[in-house]
Parts: sequence; C-alpha cells; structure tokens
Amino acid sequence: MTIVSTSHTAAPLFGRDDELRLLGEAMDRARGGHGTSVLLSGEPGIGKSALLDTLARRCADAGLRVLRGAGEELERYVPFHAVRGCLRPRAARPGAEGIGTPGRAFDAAEGVERLLTGHCDDGPVALLVDDLHWADPSSLAVLHRLRRAAAGRLPLLLCLAVRSTGVAPDPDGALRAVVTAVERRLALAPLAAPDVAALAADRTGARTGPGLLRRISAAAGNPLFVTELLGHLTAGGELSVADGVADLVSPAAEDTALPARVHETLQRQLDPLPHRTRDVLEVAAVMGPRVHLADLATAMAAPVMKVWQGVREAVDAGLLTASEHELAFRHPLLRQAQLETVPHSVRIALRQQVGTALAAAGAPPEQVAPYFLGPGVTLGAEALEWLARVARTLAVRAPADAAALLGRALDGLRPGDPRRVTFARESARALLRTGDAPGAERAARAALADGPSPSARRELNRLIAWSAFRQGEHERALEAADTSSGDPRAHAFAAQCHFALGRFPEAEREACRAVAAGEGGGLDATVHGPVVLALLRLSAMRVREALELSDRALRLLGGQAVAPDLTMAPHVLRGLALTDLGRFAEARRAFAPAPAGHDDGGGVFLTACHAGRAAASFHAGHWDDALADIGAGLETTDHLRLHPALRCQAAVIAVHRGEAPHRPPLDGPEGAPGSALHAHLPPWTQALTLEAAGDRAGALDALWNAGGTELPEAGPRMLHHLCPDAARLAGELSDTTRLRHLNRALAATPDDRRTPRLHALELFVRGQLDGDARVLAEAAELFGVAGRVLDEGYARERLAVVLARGERADEARAALGAALSLYDRLGAERDAARAVRQLAGAGLRTRRGPRGRARSGWDALTETERVVVEHVATGRSNPEIAARLFVSPRTVQFHLGGIFSKLGVASRVELAVRASSRGRCAGGPAVV
Repeated sequence: MTIVSTSHTAAPLFGRDDELRLLGEAMDRARGGHGTSVLLSGEPGIGKSALLDTLARRCADAGLRVLRGAGEELERYVPFHAVRGCLRPRAARPGAEGIGTPGRAFDAAEGVERLLTGHCDDGPVALLVDDLHWADPSSLAVLHRLRRAAAGRLPLLLCLAVRSTGVAPDPDGALRAVVTAVERRLALAPLAAPDVAALAADRTGARTGPGLLRRISAAAGNPLFVTELLGHLTAGGELSVADGVADLVSPAAEDTALPARVHETLQRQLDPLPHRTRDVLEVAAVMGPRVHLADLATAMAAPVMKVWQGVREAVDAGLLTASEHELAFRHPLLRQAQLETVPHSVRIALRQQVGTALAAAGAPPEQVAPYFLGPGVTLGAEALEWLARVARTLAVRAPADAAALLGRALDGLRPGDPRRVTFARESARALLRTGDAPGAERAARAALADGPSPSARRELNRLIAWSAFRQGEHERALEAADTSSGDPRAHAFAAQCHFALGRFPEAEREACRAVAAGEGGGLDATVHGPVVLALLRLSAMRVREALELSDRALRLLGGQAVAPDLTMAPHVLRGLALTDLGRFAEARRAFAPAPAGHDDGGGVFLTACHAGRAAASFHAGHWDDALADIGAGLETTDHLRLHPALRCQAAVIAVHRGEAPHRPPLDGPEGAPGSALHAHLPPWTQALTLEAAGDRAGALDALWNAGGTELPEAGPRMLHHLCPDAARLAGELSDTTRLRHLNRALAATPDDRRTPRLHALELFVRGQLDGDARVLAEAAELFGVAGRVLDEGYARERLAVVLARGERADEARAALGAALSLYDRLGAERDAARAVRQLAGAGLRTRRGPRGRARSGWDALTETERVVVEHVATGRSNPEIAARLFVSPRTVQFHLGGIFSKLGVASRVELAVRASSRGRCAGGPAVV
C-alpha cells in the first residue's frame, strides 16, 4: 500500500477542469459510502498519470485512504504485479496473508474482498491503478473482482488509467473485460490551444511568443510532448525570454529534431502494428501531412482496398484521422518522427517515385508538381513528358510552382529541343501571373529565338504585349497588340491600352469591336467585351449599366476561373458598382470570392479585391475594417498598381482621425486599367492634408483642380467622389460661385447616371447655396438611408451651422449632437473638432460629451473584430474565419493585429485564453 503525501508539490494541470470535476464527484460518492469505478483513457502523454496524481492528493486531503498500483511493460507476466502494492494487508488478518503471493492460486477471491472490506471498515478508500494496458492477467482478474465490489455498498473509488493507442494484444480479453465493466469512462482529449499556451507560460515563466506557439502546436495538444519540446528547445539554446515573452531564437528552431523521449514514445506506438501499416505510415509521411487515399494507393502501387487495411489499422490505433476526402496524421510530431527514421536519400527517391506514379495516374498537375520540386529530385524523361502535357494547366492553377519547375526543365534541355518553346511560353505565362512581368517578357523573347510555329509566335507576342502592359509601357503594349486578326481578346486588350492612356473614345470603339467579334465565339472570346465595357461604363458613372455588364460577364464565366488577361475581374467590377449604388453589404460579398488561381499573393486581381472592399467599408462607416483590407492589400503582388490607391485611402482615414503626420502619397494610381477607378484618391488625400494644416482655401483648390480641369468637368466619377468635401469646404468659405457650379453640374447629370448618393449630394449643395435648413435636413436623411455615414455627418454639421445662424439654437445643438455622434462612431476626431469650431463661429457654444470610440480594451473592438474573436475562441483558423466573413485570410490577420493591439495580447492563443476567461467571468458562453 502507498499513501500519497499531501506535502508533495506538483505542476498544475491545464485544461482538465471538467475531468477533475467528474473525478471529484466520484470521490464524494465514495466518501458517502457508495462505491464507483472510473476509467481514464487517452494516448501516451495526454495526462492520465497527472490526473491520477492530482486525484490521489485530493483524496488524501479529503481523508480517503489512497492505494496505488501500476502495470509495467516488463512485468506483464508476473502474477499480481500491478496490484501487489495495493493488496498487502494493513495488519495481520486471518486468510489475508497469502493474497499477494504469486504462487497461490487465485481462488482466494473471498480473501480479496475481506481484505478490501477491512480497509473500508476504517473509512473510504481510493484505489488508483495506472498503465492498466500493461497489467498482468492475474491483476486484471483481481481488478475485475474489485470493480464489482466497488459497485456494491463499499466506500470505494476504483480509478484505472489505460492507454488508447499502442496497446499490446489482449488475446484472452481480460483487459477488455475490465475496461468494459467500469461504470464511467473519461476519454482525455488533446488540450485546447489556450491551455497549451497556459502550460507553456507556466513552464517558461513568460507569455508565449508566436514562433514558439507554432512549434509547440505540432504537439497537437499533448502536454507531455509540449513539455518535452520546451525542455529540448531550452537545453539547445533555441528559446529566449525578452520583455516577458518567450519565443524561438530563430525561425529555424521550428524544424529542430524531436527530443529523444518524444521520438521514443511516438515510435513505441507503432510497435504493435503489422508491417503493412508501418509501410503505409512511412509513405504517407513522405507524401505530406495530408494525403488522399487514392494517391497513397497509387504511390504504393497497390489496390486501394489493400492499402485501406493498413490505413484502417492506423486509424484504429489513433495515428491517422480519416475524413471523406483525405487522411491526416493525428500528430504532426508523429509524421516528423516517421520522416526522421527514413534516410534523406531514400526520401528523395520516394518523393520522385510518388510524383512519377501520380503523374502516370493522371493526378491534377498542381498536386504532382511539389513532388518534383523537392530538393535533390531530378526530372527524368517521364517527368519531362508529363510536364510538356500539363504545362499550360499548371501555369494557370499553380503559377509559382509552374515557373520554378519549367525553369528547372529549361535548364536541362538541349538547344533545339522542340519542348523548349512550350516550356518557355508557359513559363512566361506563369511568371506573368506571379507578377514578374520583366521575367515573363524575357522568357517569351527567349522562346521566339527558338523558332516557334506561327501560332506559337502569335501567342508569344501576345504575352510580350501583356508583359509590357504590366510594366506600364502602354504605347509599346498597344503596338504589340494585333487587332488585324479579329480576335476579340486583341480588341479588348487594345481597349485597355487606350483606356490606360486616357483615350476614352478609342477605348469605347475597341471595346465594342471586342463585343461584336466575340458574338458566337467561345467563352474566352465572349467574356472580354462585356468586361471592358463595364469598366468604361463604371468610369463614366453609368453604374447600372456597369452592374448589368459585369453580371453578364459573370454569367458567361459560369463559375470558371477568371483569366488574368481580362481588364478587370467581373466580380470586382460588380462590387465597385454596388458600392457606388450604396449596396455595401452586397459589395463586400461580391469582392470576397477568389476565383481559382487567384487566392494567393500572385492573384492578378487580389489587390483590386482588397481596394474595392476597403472603399465599400469606408463609405459604409466601417473604417477599421477598411484599414484591415488596406493592410492586407499592401502585402499582395500589385499587378494593377493599386498600392498607391490603398495608401491614399489609409491616409484619408488617418487625416479624418487626426493622426499625424501624414504626408499625402502623391504617386497616385495611374496607368493600369483598374487604377482609373481610384483616381480621385490622390487629390482627395492632398486636399484633406492641406485642410488639416489650416489651408482650407488650398484644400478646396486641390479638389477643384482634380483631373487637370475644374471639378464639375473633371469627369462624373471624380465629381461623384470629391463633391462632398468640395461642397463642405465651399460652404465653410462661403464660396457661392463654386457652389453654383457644383449645383449646375449635379442637376445636369443624366438620369442613367443618377444614384441615391447623387440625389443627396444635389440637396447638400443646394441647401448650402440657399441656406435652406429644410433641404439640408433632407440631404442628411437621404445620406443616412444610403448608408453614407461621413456624408451624413457633413450634412448634419452644415445643417447645425445654418440653424445657428438662424438663431434656432436648440435645433442647432440637436443637429450638432447628431453630427458628433456620427463622427465619434467613425473615430473622426478632426471632423468633430471642426464641427465644434464651426458652431462656435456661428455663435453657438456647446460642450462636447464623452467620446464614443474607446482606444483600447474590449470596448474598443469593432463589430467585425468581435466576431473574429468569437471565431478564434472556438478554434477556427484564419481561412475558416475568412470564409465566414467573406474576406481573405490576410484581412483576418490584419483584424487580429488590431485586436492584439487593443487588448494587449501577443498571439491568437493568448487571445483565446483571454476571451474564454472573459466569457467565464460573464457567466455564459459569450466571448466579448
């Protein structure tokens, strides 16, 4: 018998509150005279022994007699070994002296019961047995008998712990009999991410940094593996603590070899498995963390059903998980342990074998390419033949992999090899899609030097034209465009060049030719014309026509991938049109879909999606959401040269919020077709910056001269976007001449260009021009209905000034209060301060109430940020959150950056811990 000392200090448990509560209930039941039995199960290292230790201490503190026992691997055939310590008599008792003697037959069951009854006569007893899977048959028989005794009226708690994976065979079913007879079973799940972070913080004495979190996340919530990894990193000098944060010294530490104890523990889980299962795990480990069953069978050159036998055994052992579409290692560390047992040369050969087998079986090229890209893998004759067949598809679906693989193939081909033209052409296409326009042009010109066929020459010249266009050399691109062939793509490309050069009549003519040439043609022919026409209509603020044309293009595409040689993705044009119409929620959803091949940093239209969604969020009053998309957009490959537009949008928000210094980014978006839709941003930024510096007249001049001419003639889109600030400044400066010009321009807008905002703008200008409070109030209401928060603030601010001048003080204060409420919602501190000054100048002094926008803490989170926190707290990844919010994973990451700053946390794991604690403190599941 072993009595647990209560003076022992143990490490705290993390993430086991529910299990400890249930064990506490079982302990209380035993104290009350009602016996019970509990089984703890889980993988090695999951914390079964730690729970037994904690239970032993609690039982001892509660006055229970604690008896401990454990099975041992090397003593599995020694009779009664697992229970020998538990069943020694507490004192000399008749008939009890031989219970623990191996040589005695086990017909002394009544003696067992008498012995246990004797212990229970002195008070409640807790009998705890660890490592039940290694218990000898005699001990299992004793425990089976004791389980029945515990179910009677004895004050006995019987708690057993058994491993769920890597268990030795149980031929006579003795272990199964004990396990199935236990009253209550507790299967220990892996620790949740917040608990892993808390465990790491306890071991290191500091908050857990992002690199360290990534490394220990490979332990998949196994506390033993987490602890061993931390010790291994510390001993190897790979862990440092600075400013209260523990993190890896270098990113390379994320790939360090496994600690010997972890490696041994993981490998021992494989010992009971047959060889076929080990072979499956070895090949699967080389193929990657996730693999399709059919691909695994192909790689092993075996029937699926035969491979499935090994897979099923691995799944049953808890080593693999199987979903409908793929297999995955239960532990990333288990895969690493498997890889470490395979020599490097064998790994290279196996990867090459897998790639060759998948290619021969017709697997998708983007799935095969990574196997041939591995270090040391050579491209043999079969691989080159495969690449020649799939180069075009691979360049579209995985351009970065295609460029790397095609470049490697070209290096190995002799001059004159007919495949050189194909590889160089598709390399140019892939490089163009990754944003390397100069590299694409070099590849295309190299292919021309190899003497291609006439059709291949036309295609190469087209790629050269596009490369020039992407480099901003539009005249050279136009010269390379061959419109004599009647190809609708050539006419659409020429329209884009003219549009980028500001030649709108020529652009309209070529766009109409593209539509006419595409009629009756295939998809690639018919979709170009509507797209370029939609762009032209949108730039002319013929918004409803643009929306109809973009919808038409989307219908023609029918869900297919958007070709990178389109002027603009139809869903982006649709989102911009919806934004101009004030349908912001629809607009943000329209920007969200990432067509195949465009969801990574090389996506041609990805920056445009971020810029469009940022604009929609800005006009809808969700400025922090806009900043998140701006930050994400600035990290993309800028094919359409929209980064200046994004920086301008960020500067506009900063100036409104009174955040300085902000020098206006005057390198405005110009040249690329999509940039024309954001051409209003540089003069807008410049004007607001001048106003913030106190130069209101200069600010109005900057707006008025936008586009190289006076604002009313600068173009419908420029007028639509710059009019609110131009009208506000003209009203503040009492510039009735310019107000009249704006009024005439807005009133003369044709009906096909009128939007809800345009109607409100017309009222806003007229109300200031006439000093009519009623008209200004109507403008404010219409802006509110249209969801234009900042515009409504402007209108209510100017309404307050007009009312104050008319000595309607109470109404003026109400209008000012409404304006300040809107500005506070946006965090527009500079606008709020200006409004207070304006009213003071009009003779109305007011004291501004408390600000509506907190800067830090939970109250500072935006609605979107709160939703992101809720998703993080439930364990969802950035891609999963992005799919639910109709944004990109990058945008989610920028939201997280804002959340971290406001809450003072360093990682998503720490955020989940804080959110979970906040929910518990609130007494419910709510996170924020």
